[in-house]
Amino acid sequence: MTELAKQMDETHSIPNQQENRFALSRKANELRKNGEFEKALALYRDLTNDNSDAYAAAGLLQCLRKLRLFEEALSLCDDVPLQWVSLDWCRREIIWTLIQGKLITFDDKTSLEDVISTAESILALEPKESGTKWSIVRRVLKAAKARNRWEIVPKWIDKVNPQELSTTPMKDDRGRDGWCDQAVWYNFRVRSEIEVGDKEQAILVAQRATSLFRSQEKFFKRLEALANFRLGKLVEAERLYNNLCRFGRPDWWILHEYAQVLRELGKSEQALTVMCRAALSSKKLDSLVTLFLDIGSVCQNMELNQHARDHFLLYKYIREEQRWSIPQSIKSALVKLDNQFSEIAGPVDVRSALAACQNFWRRTAGGQNYSREASVKNREVKKKLKGKLRMGPTDRAYCFIFSDTKESYFCRKTDLPKDVTDGATLQFDAMPSFNKKKNQESWKAVNVRTM
Repeated sequence: MTELAKQMDETHSIPNQQENRFALSRKANELRKNGEFEKALALYRDLTNDNSDAYAAAGLLQCLRKLRLFEEALSLCDDVPLQWVSLDWCRREIIWTLIQGKLITFDDKTSLEDVISTAESILALEPKESGTKWSIVRRVLKAAKARNRWEIVPKWIDKVNPQELSTTPMKDDRGRDGWCDQAVWYNFRVRSEIEVGDKEQAILVAQRATSLFRSQEKFFKRLEALANFRLGKLVEAERLYNNLCRFGRPDWWILHEYAQVLRELGKSEQALTVMCRAALSSKKLDSLVTLFLDIGSVCQNMELNQHARDHFLLYKYIREEQRWSIPQSIKSALVKLDNQFSEIAGPVDVRSALAACQNFWRRTAGGQNYSREASVKNREVKKKLKGKLRMGPTDRAYCFIFSDTKESYFCRKTDLPKDVTDGATLQFDAMPSFNKKKNQESWKAVNVRTM
């Protein structure tokens, strides 16, 4: 073939190459839109060999993201060609790859500085959707809250306009309404004002949030009460906490805060009653150690010294089990109390100390709390139930099994059979339980097995 003939052949082949590329791109897009991401992925890889096609790059990143192949997806994002970022779709895919493949994978061991640095790098790509920007900002806010770094929150809370956030309640695993994004924003705003800002402003914002989000009224009323407490407005704080704790079964930590207000007002006996109600409201002993310490201190101030010793010992034994240090002040107090009651043996471990303290709580609470343990025992175990598994988010330690009658049963993922998958039909028994967060009776799936 002559040189001229070769040139003519190459010239004619260019339209054919373009036609083949167009057909390949159309097929890849069709597969992707139909959810056939694995098939589409192979085609997109061919289309992005020369990094010249931003549309193909966007499709490739979406397929990798949907298939959770984040190692490859993140490596593509590390050296992004300029023409990719200029395309809105591709930039959105890069942003969500960084959010899902990196930002949300951080845990409590990740430094807050690393979380912030990653979030800032994603925001530098200028996400246009307010929901996307909120997803990034919220991760920083949650990380700051978990580390008690409230000074970080004001700067980041102002990066989003709350009026642009969704007011549609988010659904939990059981389809129930929860918080909306706008309510979450207000919660962080009020908390940051209480901790590091203007507490008077916190009260005003909390009152506005209460009027906007009736489903979360209790939470914002509690923040209003806390702000008044921190300001030293004890009478108003007492009124607010009293209204929160008057009906139903308030959370133990709200009761504890209420008791602290009562102590400051010099109402020790009333404070002790409220603290005992709080102690009866939860079984998470490691979370209640400060409450037990406060009960012991009030008892000591009221010269109920034997009960003070019981609570200090419970505090001590729990901290020892958790391998936490014991404050010297508690060691000294126990030495004095042991000398005072040298002829009366005190509790020797967590179990005996808890039993002694529980008797005191029930007597002091005056029958205002019923025994959840008795309520649970009065319901019989259900046998040989069948239901479908709903795993929920991968980062949660629990899941739910839904029976044919649409009843839900709480289950720890560690209690599931090996290699079970979402949607599997399972057989199980159900034992009575109690949902402390919702303050209602529930059921826990046990002895779970495949059909």
